[in-house]
Amino acid sequence: MSLYFKILIFSFALPFIFSFHPKINFYKYWTAFFKSNIIVAIPFIIWDIIFTYNGVWGFNEKHIGDLYIFNLPVEEVLFFIIIPYCCVFTYFLFDKLSISSGKFTNNLTKIIAICMLVFGVIENDHIYTVCTFISLGTMLGTLSFLKKDFMATFYLNYFFITFSFFLIVNGILTGGDFLNNLTDYKWNTSYPDHAPVWYNNEENLGIRVWTIPLEDFFYSMLLLLSNIWLFDYFRKK
Repeated sequence: MSLYFKILIFSFALPFIFSFHPKINFYKYWTAFFKSNIIVAIPFIIWDIIFTYNGVWGFNEKHIGDLYIFNLPVEEVLFFIIIPYCCVFTYFLFDKLSISSGKFTNNLTKIIAICMLVFGVIENDHIYTVCTFISLGTMLGTLSFLKKDFMATFYLNYFFITFSFFLIVNGILTGGDFLNNLTDYKWNTSYPDHAPVWYNNEENLGIRVWTIPLEDFFYSMLLLLSNIWLFDYFRKK
C-alpha cells in the first residue's frame, strides 16, 4: 500500500465510522454529498490533469501505486472524494451549532474576495497562484453577493480543518517528516524523496508554511467551499 493511500485511509477512517453515530447520522446525507462532490470533483480533476501535464506539480513514484487515471495516480483522484468527505462531515457537525452569518461575515467574505482577485492579477506570472486566487476570489465574491447563510459555519470549519487536519495531511503529502524532523529543504523544481507530491516553485509564490505551498491553503478553501455550497443546496432541496 502506497504512502499516499495510507494517508487517505487514515484521514477517512474516523469520519466514515462516525457517520453512522446515532446522534450524527451523516450517512443519511450521502446522496447530497455525492451529488455535490461529483460536480466539484470533475473540474478539479481536469485542472489537476492539466497542471500535472505541464509540470506545475507532480508525484513521486516511490509513494504512489501503479494505477493511473490519465496522468494522475488513482490516489490523487480519490483525494478529491475522501478529503471533501472528511471536511463536509466536519462542517455538518459544526452546522449543528446554528451559527448565523451577519454583516461581519459578509464583509469578511468581500475583503478576502478582493484580496484574492488583486493578488491573482498581480501574480499573473505564477500559474498556480493566479488560477487559485482568481477562482477563489470569484467564488467568494459571488457568495458575498448572494449573502449565503452558511458562511459563518464555513469559516469556523475551515480554520478548524486548516490548523489541524490540513496541516498534518498536506504536510506529509508535501514532504513533512514527523519522525526525522526534516526541515532543511531546497524547494525549487526538485523535491525530496519522502514527498508524495512535489511542486514547481516557478509556478507559485515559493512561500511555504512548513512544507506546504501558500497557495494550497487557498486551494483547499476553494475545494472545501465548493463542496459545502453544493452540499448545503442539495440537502435542503
